[in-house]
Amino acid sequence: MNTGSGGDPAACAARPPGPAAAAGAIHPAFLPPEALELDLSDPQQRDFGDYELRERLGAGGMGVVYRAWQRSLDREVAIKLLSSAPWTQDEAAARFRREARSAARLQHPNIVAIHGFGSHDGIEYYAMALVRGPSLARRLAVDGPMAPRQAARLGRTVAEALHYAHRLGVLHLDLKPGNVLIGENGEPQVADFGLARHVEGGRAVDPDEVSGTPSYMAPEQLDPGPDGIGVATDIYGLGAILYELLTGEPPFHAPTPARTLALLRHGRLRRPRRYRPDLPLDLEAICMRCLARAPAERYPDAHALAEDLGRFLEGREVSVRPLNAVQRLGRWIRREPKLGGAILAAVLALVVGLARRWCSGSGRRRARPPRAGRPGAARRRGLASGRRGPPCRRPAPAGR
Repeated sequence: MNTGSGGDPAACAARPPGPAAAAGAIHPAFLPPEALELDLSDPQQRDFGDYELRERLGAGGMGVVYRAWQRSLDREVAIKLLSSAPWTQDEAAARFRREARSAARLQHPNIVAIHGFGSHDGIEYYAMALVRGPSLARRLAVDGPMAPRQAARLGRTVAEALHYAHRLGVLHLDLKPGNVLIGENGEPQVADFGLARHVEGGRAVDPDEVSGTPSYMAPEQLDPGPDGIGVATDIYGLGAILYELLTGEPPFHAPTPARTLALLRHGRLRRPRRYRPDLPLDLEAICMRCLARAPAERYPDAHALAEDLGRFLEGREVSVRPLNAVQRLGRWIRREPKLGGAILAAVLALVVGLARRWCSGSGRRRARPPRAGRPGAARRRGLASGRRGPPCRRPAPAGR
């Protein structure tokens, strides 16, 4: 469905003023985010083509979402209006349409369905199913971290939905608690494929200009390496959600986006059990594998992650076991080969130096002649060699 008009100036002039007119009739350019914050008490601003905007539900990196009534089909929907910042008009339109087309291909009970998209008064939009429930971000803000089994069940459901999307060639690339909605039945639904990319062979076909939300971005979204952007990027995003479900905190967070990105690039991730020592080791190991810095060290696909979470829930052995100290050291050295090599070389040199010093001191002690006149020295040497002197005799009692 592609309702609404295109960019005919005459047609726009014939219409009553809508959101674009209320914002200063910016046409055919797209509106800045603040211009999409409409006064819904004004009937003219509520009117949006086939839709009547009724309530602001939230905002994201690419637009503002409203609850709306679709007149032609007599139903309530959620409608997302495009914000242009921080891209140019053409880039914003292309990204927005790609999001709608990608998500419209996905028909899954745990993915928010897309009903249609189009343009009205120079504003790009798409309509989707209205999920009557809070986002996972809202649930965390109110209730705090989840019980381990509850978090594992939710993670498994989202992983299965992601695997479905990946099999149809769609990456999400902006997974975070705010993009997982909780329906009335308590089931999660993945929304907002705003950074979606087509995937082939596990890698994004068009990975240029990939961005994301700093606290939930994978390292390769910041610094693409030889592995590039791919299925493993969404695995990291789901791992970041699982981490916050268990700890109440995202993997990396700082007062500003720039400092958060610096932590992502150089920081050390705290293990979930540092926050909650009672967390099961197997669940922590699953979470940490999702968040491995190198894409090749994560789960190969979302199906493998869902299976491991299922094993945990069933009390069976998971495929990834908790790392011991030696294994963690080995992984760190693989991530930081130069620094790790330098530290190992320094430790080895120290050990060799101490060993030589000990051997040299031991040789000198063996070659040193015994010192004469030292009280008790001869007796101690005799005892050490196993020789004993004549037995001591007690003096006989007097008078015998």
